[in-house]
Amino acid sequence: MAFGKTSVSKKLSFSLLIILWSTTIFWVGWQSPSIIGGPFVTQDEEANKAKFYPLDRFVISVPGDNLPHYLLLEMALKSRSTNVSRILKEADPLVRNSLMKMFSRKHFNQLNDSEQLENLQREALVLLSNVLTENNYEIELDEVLFTRMVIQ
Repeated sequence: MAFGKTSVSKKLSFSLLIILWSTTIFWVGWQSPSIIGGPFVTQDEEANKAKFYPLDRFVISVPGDNLPHYLLLEMALKSRSTNVSRILKEADPLVRNSLMKMFSRKHFNQLNDSEQLENLQREALVLLSNVLTENNYEIELDEVLFTRMVIQ
């Protein structure tokens, strides 16, 4: 009689061990992407992806030799920072004022020279980065792009 009870308890223990082992293996297999990481975990590439933020167009009076000229400028800002849309919306008057001052100090001939385009973009980038930093806006601009520039 004792032999039968031992055999049943061994079978029951062995069955419980198999069930526990199977459950553990299933759970580890199910959780492996979060436990192991690596190629199973999706990478958050959106955080480092550059985005472009177009600004409203500007019409600025530019001094010329005999007559005043007008500059129509459309531009976009390139940034990898977060909350750029919100920050640019808040700082829009500051951005527009800074750019208007910068371009109104330029002479017509200087703006009409296509070789000066990259220099103007760099100058605008430095200007906007400094102005935003001075006014406690946490944003890092990668590039200033002139998407349309018409001078009359």
